[in-house]
Amino acid sequence: MNARRPVRHGIKAFAVLLLLFITFFSSAEQTGDTLSVVIHGTLKRKPCHINNDGIIAVEFGNVGINKVDGERYKQTIPYTLACEDPDETVSLNMTLKGTQTAYNSGAIETSVNGLGIEILQNGTPVAINQPFVIDYSNPPVLEAVPISSGATLTEGAFSATATLLAEYE
Repeated sequence: MNARRPVRHGIKAFAVLLLLFITFFSSAEQTGDTLSVVIHGTLKRKPCHINNDGIIAVEFGNVGINKVDGERYKQTIPYTLACEDPDETVSLNMTLKGTQTAYNSGAIETSVNGLGIEILQNGTPVAINQPFVIDYSNPPVLEAVPISSGATLTEGAFSATATLLAEYE
């Protein structure tokens, strides 16, 4: 899946809106009214690309309902990190964005009630939706492991979705 670059589309959209704005007001009768214009955007330092802007898939296969213990079924999250013109003078942050479980700040919710996927950075739980500083020259090992809230799990397929983000501070 190719990610679109919103900056290019943003510039085109801004140019079209500006042209429409100028056209509309150049033909409008002057009435003395004022109009506030709000323009906003985001400037980013040199961009980083995770997994070449593609999807990262972690497959757990068959997970035993009574064997979910936060250790079994642990999988390494396979990803690559490439930043354009890395800047060692500023911090590089990584964030895992997703819906955090109510029972574990380091786990994302799955489609099965009571089942979460805990994310580990070099063996330590990552707080979901909270940035953490990483070393670009030595990116962290990320792992995913199924955990239970203690509720009785039901048999069936499960899925979870999150976004991995790397950006300079």
